[in-house]
Amino acid sequence: MLPARPLQSLRLLLALSCGLLAWLPLRAQEGAVTDWAAAHGVLFRIHSPVPGKPDSLLFGTIHIGTSDELGLDLQRVRSAVEAQRVLVNEVDSHTPWEPRYDRYRYLAEGQTLAMLIGGTEFIELATLLPEHKGSQLNRFKPWVVMTLLEEGAEQAPPRSIDRIVEDLARGHNLRLVHLETLEDQLAALDCTSATDYAVVLQQRLADPQALRQETERSLAFYRDGNLPGWLADIDAMHGLDEHAQKAERHARECLLEQRNARWLEELEPLLRQGGCFVAVGAIHLAGKDGLLAGLAHRGFSVTAQAW
Repeated sequence: MLPARPLQSLRLLLALSCGLLAWLPLRAQEGAVTDWAAAHGVLFRIHSPVPGKPDSLLFGTIHIGTSDELGLDLQRVRSAVEAQRVLVNEVDSHTPWEPRYDRYRYLAEGQTLAMLIGGTEFIELATLLPEHKGSQLNRFKPWVVMTLLEEGAEQAPPRSIDRIVEDLARGHNLRLVHLETLEDQLAALDCTSATDYAVVLQQRLADPQALRQETERSLAFYRDGNLPGWLADIDAMHGLDEHAQKAERHARECLLEQRNARWLEELEPLLRQGGCFVAVGAIHLAGKDGLLAGLAHRGFSVTAQAW
């Protein structure tokens, strides 16, 4: 089964604790940031505008790297999660795979990946993903292959931080609220046509080492709490021509801006009641269309938390 988490480049999203704790290297002093589109950090306290309601916490996760690589103290993560009454995350990780989801990951009948990217490029791809049989690989949509390549650039941990947080919440009997379904997430990943996204895959295959470098930069940005720098690196679309950049921009709109807008509608009433631990991909927090800016615009007071 294909892991249905958000991709890691632009996609190094597909995505990705407690205010008194200090467990990540933020560069800004607590409460000093007012431009939330440029805020640094991965943990933020959200103050409800409703008098008497408790604060919530918004934690930006990342779907690769171990806790040591990310600079996270899992005991402090546990304490932060267990101090809340509701966990809000992207999708229920226990959702079973259904045959109808295959249409999001497999090409239409009569299409093959080799046809879309070229025979030479497909042979190169097969050498990079030897664990996948050629016949199956030839059926995957380009976005799926990009996911596999990016996962290969940095070995995924046995459990991502997202899964660890969800398991902690289940174990402590927090109420669980999911911002979208697995099918919603798959549809966002699959929103750019296979033909358009094949151009991105072609150009990424021209320099496979760039994927590893991009992953290393992403981990460094996360450790530093430098979400604006990470978003700018994604926006640079290194190594892509104008055609491929257009496809990436469309993918970004589906994966970030559109989902953020939907999530804000779901988050607002929950955060007004307070007591939530919100864990979503960190890149969703950044930028003028990010969750931090959106919450501030809706009247929430947002405070960066220093680790």
